[in-house]
Amino acid sequence: MKSLFEELPSLHPLWVHFPIVLLLMALFSHVGALCLKNHRRALSLLTFGLLLLGSLGAFAAIQTSTHISGEANENAFAVFEIHQRFAWISFWLASGTTVVHFLGLRKDTNAWVNYLILVLLISLSVTLFITGHHGARLVYQYGVGPMGNGILIN
Repeated sequence: MKSLFEELPSLHPLWVHFPIVLLLMALFSHVGALCLKNHRRALSLLTFGLLLLGSLGAFAAIQTSTHISGEANENAFAVFEIHQRFAWISFWLASGTTVVHFLGLRKDTNAWVNYLILVLLISLSVTLFITGHHGARLVYQYGVGPMGNGILIN
């Protein structure tokens, strides 16, 4: 299947950083909501908005990536597989956390729901770190990217 963005190979590196920032900021705003009771509702709404936009952005970032071809190192293919797998895990974790948070906003939630969201956001941060680490390895260790030897094309 051809990628929708095959003719724009530099779109993925440009797009991918927005959802990373949004999803990490969701963790910080949720911690703020847990700590600052006077501002809990506003920070909870901010967290939800960051999660929603971050999830949509993560999906768009995944869609702007393609697969490795060209003269990429054989090890780069394995790293790319890990990078792609954790990108999808991050997307589904972000989406699931968004749904849980939305349901929590709609009801008077128990404290355990807020702590569940906290655990999900910490887990999401870990998967984002792993995804980003492998993406950086592709670029800086193996030279994969729009200007590298192992161009990301379809």
